[in-house]
Amino acid sequence: MDLEEKQERMYQAALLKIAMKLRKEELKGFDTIFNEILQDMNLDPDEFRRYVNTHMQSLMATVKKRGY
Repeated sequence: MDLEEKQERMYQAALLKIAMKLRKEELKGFDTIFNEILQDMNLDPDEFRRYVNTHMQSLMATVKKRGY
């Protein structure tokens, strides 16, 4: 697995963690949870935001499909 594949898997894991935390911790806002996950996983905020923006359509489709 190359570095790019590893980074993409980390981003996918971070998205899943965000979705699960949003479901469990309704009192916390998205930005708070987003920042907590970035810090916990030691991800670059700018790079991760670019990834999310690039994959927003597929992310929203998955969220709807899974009922998050």
